[in-house]
Amino acid sequence: MIFQPTNLVKKDGAFVFSKEICATANSSINKDVLKEFWYNYSCHASTLEVKEIKDYAFIIGNAKPLALDDAEYTINIEEGGIAINAKDEKTLLAGFMTLLDRFDPIDDNEELAIKIECAEIRDSALIKNRMAHFCIFPETELWELQKFLRLCAALKFTHVVIEFWGMLKFDCMRELGWKEAYSKDELRPIINEARDLGLEIVPMFNHWGHASLSREMHGKHVVLDQNISLVSYFSKNGWCWAIEKKKVRELLRLAREELIELCGEGKYFHIGCDEAHGFNYSKEECDFITEYINEISAELNKKGRRAIAWGDMFIHRHESYNKGNLYTCNAPTPEDEKYMLGRLDRSIIIADWQYDAVIPPVETCVTLKNAGFDVLLCHRDKSAKVVEVGVQTIKSEELFGFMQTTWHTLSRGMRFIPYIAIGAYEDISTGEKNSSYTAAYVMRRVYNANGDYEKSGWAKKQIDDITNV
Repeated sequence: MIFQPTNLVKKDGAFVFSKEICATANSSINKDVLKEFWYNYSCHASTLEVKEIKDYAFIIGNAKPLALDDAEYTINIEEGGIAINAKDEKTLLAGFMTLLDRFDPIDDNEELAIKIECAEIRDSALIKNRMAHFCIFPETELWELQKFLRLCAALKFTHVVIEFWGMLKFDCMRELGWKEAYSKDELRPIINEARDLGLEIVPMFNHWGHASLSREMHGKHVVLDQNISLVSYFSKNGWCWAIEKKKVRELLRLAREELIELCGEGKYFHIGCDEAHGFNYSKEECDFITEYINEISAELNKKGRRAIAWGDMFIHRHESYNKGNLYTCNAPTPEDEKYMLGRLDRSIIIADWQYDAVIPPVETCVTLKNAGFDVLLCHRDKSAKVVEVGVQTIKSEELFGFMQTTWHTLSRGMRFIPYIAIGAYEDISTGEKNSSYTAAYVMRRVYNANGDYEKSGWAKKQIDDITNV
């Protein structure tokens, strides 16, 4: 089992089943993808049929639901059945994933069956906002996106931020997508499935740096490499949007509208704003960029959304910070940091990406929190220690949540997805640091590769192409 609930009371006996199981449950469980999860987690020994009820519950047999009290969900497993009780759809789905995690395949008279040990479970996430960030590159297959979303749902993430690196066909400007870009009709079924799994899809579009919609290391530019006559939309080197121009702001507004429509209802929009090379931190430029970001934030607020922005351009690496932590901070002086943060709208969520902090706490997050911001601490595939320190900081400082990023090293980062998910519910300081096999275990249950070599596991090949590192 991967997850250890916050409150678990073991009981004698087990619920053993195979073949078809009939349950009464909330409509949020009566989804084809969740029935597929049941089938795969049972190693094809059982299928699930659902009769819908209005309660946020999932009941098999004669088991009685446990009272919620302060828990997000409860599970009562008896020899005669199972009962999940939850406060809403999302926590019911979290309880369902916890139940699947406890499936134990056994041979019963040479026929495969599933055993779930009897227990009373009362559980709540210790970190409420659990996000992952997924990049769709020209090399990304749609099945890779689907697999990633399913993995995040099974591991009880709450949100996935999707960033299109020139791989969405926009209506507002054709050149925002490469010729190989995906259409909205190709993406909608995958996004809708993710929503069925309880994930909120957070749209993302970079509004300052990274205007090339391509990785800096490869020198590509999705717009200018297709139509260089659009040069006036960008800074001289093409890296940043020329946001002082009305036509650029209107283009970015239209891009936001399209992404919101595609991704569906939600509370957030990630506006990027990292690594804006060439910014000189003069008072005039600081005033201009903070007013611009606040303007976008106000527009999103009217739509019931909050802006998420990367934090590196707004923070300084203070001398008082622990020398053992390597921080990414682009503000040249403490005064620049104070001025920038002081002018930003406090409804903006700062995503603080710190990939090399190995000594708690992550001090940049504390600075941002003390400045009045909700903070998402962002991890990457560097080391288990970085994840552990990050999770510890989120809990001790009561931060807004975490965001696990993967970037162009997705296959390396996959093994940390289960590790950080576990930390959202329990103490991981003594847990298994290398969860590669855990990721693979979950992956083959949430996505059936049907023996296809490239679709199995989390990497298409077993030999890395060094040019992609």
